[in-house]
Amino acid sequence: MNALAAHDDGDRTTFAVGGRWFTELRLWRPRGEARYVTGDAESAAVLLRGTFDLVGGGTAWPARGARTTEFEGRPMAVFLPPRTEFGAHHGDGEILVVAARQPAAEPEPEGRAALSRKPLLPLAGSGKAFDPGTGEWRPAETFPTSAESLPPRRMQRLPVGDVTVERVFAPDYKAATLSLDEAVLPAGASLDLRAIPGRPLADEVLLFVRPRGTAQVRGGEQVLDVAQDTALLVAAGEELAVTALGDMAYVVIAYAGK
Repeated sequence: MNALAAHDDGDRTTFAVGGRWFTELRLWRPRGEARYVTGDAESAAVLLRGTFDLVGGGTAWPARGARTTEFEGRPMAVFLPPRTEFGAHHGDGEILVVAARQPAAEPEPEGRAALSRKPLLPLAGSGKAFDPGTGEWRPAETFPTSAESLPPRRMQRLPVGDVTVERVFAPDYKAATLSLDEAVLPAGASLDLRAIPGRPLADEVLLFVRPRGTAQVRGGEQVLDVAQDTALLVAAGEELAVTALGDMAYVVIAYAGK
């Protein structure tokens, strides 16, 4: 159980992930009209703190994010398909981005099935598009090929002892490989990842820990003391638990390979 190496260049901190599924973990501190294009992986972007005008592909979400710190309040997230421009403007804060490879491409669907993957006939001014697979008009964001904003009301809260886990990306969400949970551990509290209800099926688990004081990560017989931002990549079946020592600890648990 080894912490991933991190590199800080001021506007972002990147961790050397290099997993079978996971390709990136970055802490992004956008300035001005910051933007970039995602690679061939799909991404989950979680607003840790601050407020930004966000843009994902052709969709804009103004003034998103309400947390002063990641230790207080509920998360807001954005799903980003591969090769999508993501921008964060007119704000000050920090965004955590996790990216993972999608499963090997299956043959492209044809006919009505293909049209159900991409927005068709957008209805001007409504934000909706027609899905011929169901015969319904639905939000264009909900199509698998579209970026989508997920507000707190979309997230399930799961009590695990003294900890409340926020299910940011549920296992049945449209993401092809990613699921993601977030939690804040009160001082003295522990979170055993195996105790999280409905834990998503996965091949790999990426754990990010930000202690406000210190924390301890246990994996089997190994113990890792944590006093700063730390990330670990483990196989999904491995034992893993986090304890907040002396003060709160913020954690993100990402799952890939569902």
